[in-house]
Amino acid sequence: MKKIYKLLIYISISFFFSSQVLAKWVDGNFVVIQGLDKITARIKTLKFQIGENKKFGILSVLVKRCVFSKPTEPQESIAYVKIFDNSDKHFKLKKTNIVFDGWMFASSPALNSMEHPVYDLVLISCKKSKRRSKEFLSK
Repeated sequence: MKKIYKLLIYISISFFFSSQVLAKWVDGNFVVIQGLDKITARIKTLKFQIGENKKFGILSVLVKRCVFSKPTEPQESIAYVKIFDNSDKHFKLKKTNIVFDGWMFASSPALNSMEHPVYDLVLISCKKSKRRSKEFLSK
């Protein structure tokens, strides 16, 4: 009986804390990522919708999800990004073209960074636009 009681308490406490954690984040519908070409030292700002695939040099970037903190919380943006290297050389060496598959953090870019000899990509922000996203992204 004590085990069941402890289990119920554990489940209710974990549910309470998980719902509190989820309440701090807002789903966004577009992201801003800054790309650096290390060879030419050119910086490009990429803006695109969730699920949209964009190219940066030989890389293809796909953002699957992004969330950002509410205004009452410390500012943070997080995005789940999948990055592919479309060069034949990389595929032959690694047997895959996936360079990065994970969460990127705007406030701590080095925490989970993409490692590539030519390119750097850093998450700048995740936002939610009420306007039609095509109009917004073209600006």
